[in-house]
Amino acid sequence: MSEQKLDIQKISHIFKEHKAEPIFKLQRFAILALITEKNGELCFVLNKRAPSVRQPGDICFPGGHHEVDERLEQTALRETEEELGIPQREISILGKSDYMLTMYRGVIQPFLGYVCYDVLRNSQPNPDEVAEIFTVPISFFMETPPEIHDMVWESVKLDSFPYHRIQGGQEYPFSKCRIPELFYEYKGHTIWGFTAQVIQNIVILLSEK
Repeated sequence: MSEQKLDIQKISHIFKEHKAEPIFKLQRFAILALITEKNGELCFVLNKRAPSVRQPGDICFPGGHHEVDERLEQTALRETEEELGIPQREISILGKSDYMLTMYRGVIQPFLGYVCYDVLRNSQPNPDEVAEIFTVPISFFMETPPEIHDMVWESVKLDSFPYHRIQGGQEYPFSKCRIPELFYEYKGHTIWGFTAQVIQNIVILLSEK
């Protein structure tokens, strides 16, 4: 690349046309907040993660990592079929709720979907990923406020980090991040983390609209 002289006009042209993106590349994920109607009541479909997967025992919605040349909506449907065994053609996408930014340089987009209960109860979940499927009435979350417990994230001091190049060294006031974690308890199941945050967001949107 030949060296070119910078001037204000060139800088202005570059940055006026620049589409802003995160400086750190974000990993993209999609989940499906699946809804079914059971005994005349609308319910969320939740699953308990199998013992052999990451974060075993957690209660979550189906979902996963976005693949190349795939829309996020397709990610949510594909992961739901892979995890819960529900054919994509049996799911109606209702829309999407607010997305989440994670501490791990990721963005999670929740979609809302509907599946007939007869299809759900005849589905065969993948035992390598799912230990249990169960439903929770949406009304439970609308009537039951979550417990809120703060979690603090702070930097871990590594010997390899060049603290000597920073004024204050290891005593430098690195930022700490306080995050409210939500907890719901339903018939022996603890629903917390991203799943609880997504549910609360959906409930707030339903209440506001």
